[in-house]
Amino acid sequence: MEPDGRPTPRLMLVGREQAIAEGDTDAVLSFYGELFQRLPAEARQVSASPRFIGYRNYGDDNITRHFFGIETDGVESIPAGMIAWEFSGGVRTVWRSDGSRERVVSRDAIRWQWLEQCGLRAIGEFGVRLSADECGSGPGFRNYVLSCVSAAASNRSDGTDDVDLVEYDPCWPGRYQEFEARLRELLGTDIARRIEHYGSTAIPGMPAKPVIDVLVEVPDFVQAKRRAAALLSSAEWEYWWYSGHMVFIGRDGCGRRTHHVHMAPAGHKLWEGLAFRDHLRLHPEAAARYAALKRDLADRFRHDRERYTTAKTDFVRSIIQQSGGVDCGGR
Repeated sequence: MEPDGRPTPRLMLVGREQAIAEGDTDAVLSFYGELFQRLPAEARQVSASPRFIGYRNYGDDNITRHFFGIETDGVESIPAGMIAWEFSGGVRTVWRSDGSRERVVSRDAIRWQWLEQCGLRAIGEFGVRLSADECGSGPGFRNYVLSCVSAAASNRSDGTDDVDLVEYDPCWPGRYQEFEARLRELLGTDIARRIEHYGSTAIPGMPAKPVIDVLVEVPDFVQAKRRAAALLSSAEWEYWWYSGHMVFIGRDGCGRRTHHVHMAPAGHKLWEGLAFRDHLRLHPEAAARYAALKRDLADRFRHDRERYTTAKTDFVRSIIQQSGGVDCGGR
């Protein structure tokens, strides 16, 4: 039991931790792509309705430690090359298989920065206590940031996440307005300080993936992440930490994306997206060039959503520069 009388939340993950240089996109995609395939097939004692859960530790040497795992009820038969993390109160136990049995590699004192409990399931962010030798200036903590939470059923190898553009639908603004009202009720006005419709579905006449992009101004990432933890426990939602901001992905019953909810404080670079949106609304010739680019990239990268997005970066930056790159956050 916890000190307040609640049952101790359980969190046990089987996965892998790997150090990757900042900016090495290919290594990151390879790391997560392999584990998306391997974990559901190879991990034993997988929990009912398991979640993929990821953490990152950002070092001072431009090296990030990525951990990505799947929820389990035990640590038997850890797949080759993987480890298990078991959390109990203020301790994280790390397990590894030596080929014949599972053994404890370490037991580390941890400090929960925040911890949310849904029944006996839990999610949170934590720091691992380091020795004086490890941190060089007395005992400290290596902090792990929650980087993703996704239902294991969200392993999309069936084309659900392909880049399929459709012509502009005049119903999109109405869909946004309905969702905005639900989101305000869920998060509260103290967390959702401002909500905007942006992205291609917010630009009249623009072909787009039929996904409503929403931008939410939040007071800070820690408060917003804790409040939005209710989304993380639902099979219809998944969470990813993208380029220094939070993204929640909503899906329908068939696994198709319906909403992207981006959350960032005022002044964050993400708010430049409103300058891009407003410029294309006012300049049809720029909007036409963007539509042509999108169609070309959708043909080239239909099965690679990440590279489709990355390939648009230069055009988006050029439009933001033309518009003056106004920081619209907090207005």
